[in-house]
Amino acid sequence: MRPIFLAQMFWFVSSTDGSEAGACGNASRCVAALVGGAPVLQTRVGLLPSFVTEEGEIGVDMGRPALDWQNVPLARAMETLELPLAGGPAACSMGNPHATFFDGMERAGRDGAALERDPLFPERANIGCAEILSRDAIRLRVWERGAGLTLACGSGACAAVVNGVRRGLLDRLCQVEMDGGSLRIHWREEDGHVLMIGAATHVFEGQWPV
Repeated sequence: MRPIFLAQMFWFVSSTDGSEAGACGNASRCVAALVGGAPVLQTRVGLLPSFVTEEGEIGVDMGRPALDWQNVPLARAMETLELPLAGGPAACSMGNPHATFFDGMERAGRDGAALERDPLFPERANIGCAEILSRDAIRLRVWERGAGLTLACGSGACAAVVNGVRRGLLDRLCQVEMDGGSLRIHWREEDGHVLMIGAATHVFEGQWPV
């Protein structure tokens, strides 16, 4: 399969403040849907293969999560399963640093701005706040670094499932419900890759003046 190198330009404008993300899960699915043919997308953190399900949903293989403190990254050596912050979030990287809380969704809007810039996160962090519905379903809200509270975050959904599995709270195949829609996340045991699958829906179109 020949890689299509379209994603890097898209990432640069993916955050409201103009900062560049290492990888953006939902944007990857949108680019794959627009290009068609299940392209392999080049991102700052590597190649992300896309695929189309029999139901017409768009999936992306987000690769393996980074679980050690250096690669999240965190400011100093520590166990990433429970960070020394109120609420004890777990941390991992899905191409971007993520911290996931499992004590409800209110914290995302209330504390997200401060937590994003906590000294523990030298590159800032995406702050996910999950409500566990069952072993295979959660509700999630994410404060994205550089963008604020968003309707949906693909890499945040991946991180929430990874961190939930690590905590013993979730199964490896999990439905993630967000304000903007739902995703199926599968953290495969055989190779450690995280698959993200969901609908790609046309919302609007416009013109960007150059």
